Amino acid sequence: MKKGTKRYSILKLKCPRCQIGNLFSNQGLFVFTDILKMPDRCPHCKQNFKLEPGFYTAALWISYPIVLLIFIPLIILGFSLNSISGFFKIMYPFIILLSFMLQIPLMRFARAILLNMTIDYSTKW
Repeated sequence: MKKGTKRYSILKLKCPRCQIGNLFSNQGLFVFTDILKMPDRCPHCKQNFKLEPGFYTAALWISYPIVLLIFIPLIILGFSLNSISGFFKIMYPFIILLSFMLQIPLMRFARAILLNMTIDYSTKW
């Protein structure tokens, strides 16, 4: 993955401006404390992450279609369990649990996508 691209910044959860500083105070995808805690500014380039009040509510509109892509196949699988073999009936609760575990990274990626739609990469800051 090439540094300087939006994909790099989103997948690595880095500042969209410098792509060095971390977007979240608690690094990583699967964290269980301070899930969405972000610094006010990038520790490296000082880009403001609090662009305006309520800015991150728009991240809900980004994560909603992604959630639909995950849950609609699971709902269809659930309704068709009567005709599927016993293996899938056993695996279905684990698939549901996995989809709930993906909510934390999804919320973080939605915020990263929203910031990358607003802020461009720059070598001059």
